[in-house]
Amino acid sequence: MGLDTKKHKAVHNLTGSDLAAIESSFNSADHLKIMEFAPEAALIYQMQKMQDELDYLRTEIALNKDKTSLAGPSTAISFGDMITTPSRIKGQPTTYSIVMTVVKAGVTKKTTLTLR
Repeated sequence: MGLDTKKHKAVHNLTGSDLAAIESSFNSADHLKIMEFAPEAALIYQMQKMQDELDYLRTEIALNKDKTSLAGPSTAISFGDMITTPSRIKGQPTTYSIVMTVVKAGVTKKTTLTLR
């Protein structure tokens, strides 16, 4: 599911003075009166935890939207499959290699990263 798809429906369709009335009730903290009842208090608690989570996620999304890629928008970096080369010399370690290719403005550069 993408971030832009939602699976919930609107809780109400109030507008104008009807919407203003429930906003006023909320601003007056009328909803907190139900906290005298344990099950309802648990729901209010959970709703607050979900709001905290949404606020955290919004912060993370905003921070990540401002980042640019490591290579920049006009540079492509790709990695080939890892190549395993067993040593021909007894007692020497196997070598692992990965080819990295960088392309920018029609210029292609390759390098092999070797891991031992």
